[in-house]
Amino acid sequence: MNKMSKKIKLTILGEEYQLPISALRLKKDSKWNEETYIHMSAKHTASIIKQYVKKNFPDIKVWSKSQTYSGGSSVDVSLSNSDGSEIEQNVYEMISEFGNQFKAGSFNGMEDIYEYNEGTKTTDNNTPLKYFPSYVFVKNAPQWGSVEYWLNEYNKWLENTGTKEYDVYDMNVQKAGGWLNYNKTYMTDKEFKKVEKEYNVGKFVNI
Repeated sequence: MNKMSKKIKLTILGEEYQLPISALRLKKDSKWNEETYIHMSAKHTASIIKQYVKKNFPDIKVWSKSQTYSGGSSVDVSLSNSDGSEIEQNVYEMISEFGNQFKAGSFNGMEDIYEYNEGTKTTDNNTPLKYFPSYVFVKNAPQWGSVEYWLNEYNKWLENTGTKEYDVYDMNVQKAGGWLNYNKTYMTDKEFKKVEKEYNVGKFVNI
């Protein structure tokens, strides 16, 4: 682990990652007992998982976000191909397995308790990693509201338009004057501008 300007470098399973220098903490149990460790908050865990995906699967789109609430915290990771479609299952499982090692434990539904993992996880240089998020959720789908999400929705419509299942959807699209106008209702202004921009450069065809 090396300190950088406002950043630290750490190596986990042979891969190098970066976190804000604030992640490096000093724990004092007493005057004579001190321990340097890395605080793996939900925010820091989300960053590590995103860095892992970008390093190992640069063509995959990845979104990661964290939240903290009373009694715990969680990380949500979304993955897709550039057109918003699902990534290969084996790759999804690899990313999920990587992410799951950074959660504090798991919920035992039989006994209605949260069970914490045993043992200590460290960097390759044996610096302890502590205070992980309670949950890590990895989803094989683009993040809601992203251009990739709407591109995937558009492609699904193209594949199914004219079928019985899409009769009502097609009718509403026609009434609205096109797919983009119909779905504008479900987008924020910022999302709509992004999707409209991609439409103008030809990413969405024949909307």
